[in-house]
Amino acid sequence: MTPAELLADLAGTRIAVAPSEIHGVGVFALADIPVGTRDLFSPPREWVPLPLAAVEVLPPPARELVERYCLNDGENYFVPHHGFRVYDLVVFLNHSSVPNLRSVDAGDYFETIREVKAGDELTVDYETLET
Repeated sequence: MTPAELLADLAGTRIAVAPSEIHGVGVFALADIPVGTRDLFSPPREWVPLPLAAVEVLPPPARELVERYCLNDGENYFVPHHGFRVYDLVVFLNHSSVPNLRSVDAGDYFETIREVKAGDELTVDYETLET
């Protein structure tokens, strides 16, 4: 990324993590975000399926990261290809039965389904997430 591209990306930053009343840490709007916005998180990334049994034998801190931040389908956890040395803020989305985001293309994007005001926590209904 060139310095100009990085500056443009930084200028468009509208979310950050902060303490959440829902659960530990969450994602919050730094500015008002209109309905239909899809560019809040990093572009689609590769998720690597790791068998549950393989994750169970990881050292406890690594296992806890995978179990806390990765979806599973009963057979595999889906882990970011870069592991946890780099975080996409999407892993900090908390659940709500009345969310303001929805998953698009199996989580490649998240789209606002109503206007989000600065200071609001962004949430998604975990029951609608696809692996």
